[in-house]
Formats: sequence, structure tokens, C-alpha cells
Amino acid sequence: MDDNTIFFQVQVMSNQDPMMLGRIRAKLLIDNYADIVKSITDPPWNEEKDIWTIRDPFVFSPLMPYFMYQVPKKDEMAQVLYVNKEFKYQNQYYIQNTFSSPTTTNFEYYVGGNKFTGTGTQLKNPKPLKNQDGTYTDQSVHKGVFPEPGDNAILGRGSADVVAKQDTILIRAGKFKGAELIPNVPPVANQQRGFLQLSRFNQSKIQLPNKIITEANETVVQVKYLIEWVITNPENTQDNFTGSVYLYQLKPDLSTNSTNLTIGTVVKESLKSLVVEEKFSQLTKEETITFINDFIKTCNTKTTTISGKTLFTSELNKFPIFYRPNNITYSFITPSSTTQTGTTAADAFKNVSEIYNKIKLRQALKQGGYGLIYAKNKVGKPMNFKTTVVPQEAYKSIQTTYGSLGADTLYLLSHTSAIPGKGKINFDDTLYGISLDQFVDEILPKTSSLVRGEELLELLNLIVRFLITHTHAYPGLPPVPVTQDGSNVTDILTEMQNAYTKILNENIRLN
Repeated sequence: MDDNTIFFQVQVMSNQDPMMLGRIRAKLLIDNYADIVKSITDPPWNEEKDIWTIRDPFVFSPLMPYFMYQVPKKDEMAQVLYVNKEFKYQNQYYIQNTFSSPTTTNFEYYVGGNKFTGTGTQLKNPKPLKNQDGTYTDQSVHKGVFPEPGDNAILGRGSADVVAKQDTILIRAGKFKGAELIPNVPPVANQQRGFLQLSRFNQSKIQLPNKIITEANETVVQVKYLIEWVITNPENTQDNFTGSVYLYQLKPDLSTNSTNLTIGTVVKESLKSLVVEEKFSQLTKEETITFINDFIKTCNTKTTTISGKTLFTSELNKFPIFYRPNNITYSFITPSSTTQTGTTAADAFKNVSEIYNKIKLRQALKQGGYGLIYAKNKVGKPMNFKTTVVPQEAYKSIQTTYGSLGADTLYLLSHTSAIPGKGKINFDDTLYGISLDQFVDEILPKTSSLVRGEELLELLNLIVRFLITHTHAYPGLPPVPVTQDGSNVTDILTEMQNAYTKILNENIRLN
């Protein structure tokens, strides 16, 4: 034995300490078990009676305190040391050996424990779980499964552990998917693990009233009909006007959608099909305005004119309708016309302007002369309104603590309570943990679903409203199904049926 050696490696032969103190039976890798037991005489070694006794030279006590229980498995490696290495087999202690990867902690044959020692250079490199820059490999499927540097933890050999972070403690079971860890295969994190979490945060988060944002976006639609009004003698000074109002059906085209068709758009004649013409003559200016507006209003609300002419074949399929002066009439009031001089041009500008400004489907509209009727009684740009609810929150420098317990099924159990008719739960043989069979066969039938408070109050409020506001048709008859405030028997019966899933949570149970 090298005088400079401090630790020695052993192969675990058994961890079934009859005293349950965490001792192991193990032999140095350089020792021959048969030769050592053969040297034991007076009396000779008895394999059945002498193991785990004071005569057993292969028993090592844990160097870690009993309260940090950590025992290797059979055929794993441990590191041992001696109080005095000149006297082997006396006062000898062990500590758990290292592993080649977190994925091998379920069990690793003793040879693999030497991977990151001087004697492990011949062993195959295990698969790393992180890149050299600290990022996770394998699309981070195993993120959170193993403790992070800087945190403290107590690990089970499977899916259970206790992790103590700076201000949070986690107790977890089922932290990865699958039955057990597989060497060099990154485990997939299981978000539906069972857990208990206690946390302290150095600030509080306060929910504020939501902010409602409404966005209005113009909807582009194809204009189906065009109303054009014409003044044939706009320059007259006798307040005696002649003209026509035309209704055209438009063919679908990019130039005639609700964005491109405006007051001055030139619509190709090939896209227009005349449906109705209504002429007027010798009307005053006010009568002319009324005549044109009445035609627009008739198109808005009816399918035929007063004289019986058919405007539309269907009330449902006539919108959108665009009304405006025709291009010639509009030209009298365009900027180019105002530059013309002479009494005739000035009279035409004045007359058409006054008529133009009062042509409206409804007098309350600000815009005169033209407009898009995109639905009955609705003039303007068809809009699509999108409402977005933006949660609002604030943080305050107030320390707060949280506790949470999560699992697929939760039980809150009392040793002394019992649901009438179901009996007490038998907790025998559960001191070291409740088995799956006990959860399903014993505890589930003797517990009931937990009640959701707010949902229960909603049902109670509905019942109370019905009781307070109901009436009877005659004394002695059942209540009228619908009460004075609108609550009704059907709603109550529906809510009662929904109560089994809405009010009761069958996965959180108590006795």
C-alpha cells in the first residue's frame, strides 16, 4: 500500500446492514476476498455467521453523519479511508464515489465511477448535458431536471429530489418522464410532476384593472351599386333646376372597391349597368336637394321606387351603395373650376356647391355630396373593430411568500376525520410511504371532492335570486318559470348539472 495514499477504492459487495446504520461490506479493488477470509483463524471464518459482525474485515461505516443517509448500491464504487492505514480493517470509513453522469445515478458499475480520475482515461466519454457556454444540449428537454450550480440539493436515485435554492425550496417526485434514468440519454422534463414549493420574493406583483385597446381597421368591400346625380343647368339664376338621378349596378373590379371608389373616381362605362333613371325638372334648389335625397333614402330602405320601378332584386344583396354627383357635375366645384372667371362659372359653382353640401342620407352626417352606404342606415367606411385586453400590473418592494402543492391528484387527509357513511381511512403500513394500491383502493373511496368557492357562490346567488324574485300565477300553483329579474328554472337546473365539474374538483380530495 502506497504511503502517500489517502483514499482507497472499494467495490461494494452488500449494503444490507442489519443495524440499518448505512454501513457497507466492500473490498479494496486490489484485494482478494478469498485470501483475506482464509487468513482469519481461531476460529476459521464462517461466511454465514461472521458477516456484519466484529470479525468481518469488510465492513465500512459511513463517513457522513447518519443524518445524511447516502448508501451506495451493490457493485458500485466507494472511496474509503482509515484512521490508521497501517491497521487495515479497523476504524474504516467510506464516502459515496462520484458518477460519470447524472444519468447514471440510478446505478453505475464500479468501473464507471473512475471516469474522471487518472485511471478513467480509457473509458468512453459520457454525453454532456450542457455546452461549454452553459446552454443546454438536446433542445433543452432536460432543463430543470438536475440541480443547477450554486443550489443545494438532496437527490434520490430516480425522479425525486429536494432542491434548496436561495429563496425557494422544492420537493419533487416525477421530475422526468419515463420509469428511470437511462445512462447517457438526457431525460425529458415532466411538467406534471408532483411538487411542494415554498418561495420568498423580494417584491410583490399587483394586478391592476385591464386596459382595453380597440383598434379600428377599414374593411375593403366591393361596391355593388352606384348612385349618381346630375344637374344639367347648374349655371341658371332662376332657381329652376333640371337633372336626373341614376342607379347603376357595378361589376366587380379593383377600381370599384370601397377604397378606390371615391368622389372623383372615373368609373369605366364597361363596369356600369344602368338599373333606374329618375328625372326632375323645374325644381327649386331645395326641391332638387329633396328629390335626390329621397332617391338615396329609397335605395337605402326599399327595393322599388315610389313609381314602382325595381331597384334591387333582393333586400339582402344590395349593399354597399355609393352615392355622388357624376363627374361632369362634380367638375363645377373642383379646384380647377374655381379658377374660371365669368358670371356663368360663378353661378354654377355657387348652385352646385349649395346642392352638394346638402346631399346626405341623414342630415346629421357631416359629409355632404357623397357617401358609402355599407349597410342599411350606415354611412361611412366599413370598419373592423378588434378589441385587445392588455393585462396591467405593478411591482412593489414588499417581500412576499408563496406556497404551492401540485400533483395529478391531491389528498388532504386527517387521521381522525371520516366522511359519514364512508368510514375512516386505514393508514396501516403507510409510515414509509403510501403505495399506489392504497391510494386507489383505500383512500379514494373514503374521500370527497373539494369545493370551488367562487363557483359555489355563483350557484347559490342564482338560487337566492330566484327565491326572492319569483312569483306564482295563483296561490297554490308552482312558481312561474321566469322571475321578475330574468332568472329562470332552466338556468338553475343547468347549473346544478354542471356543478359536478364546475363546483367540485375531483382531483383535490379530503376526508
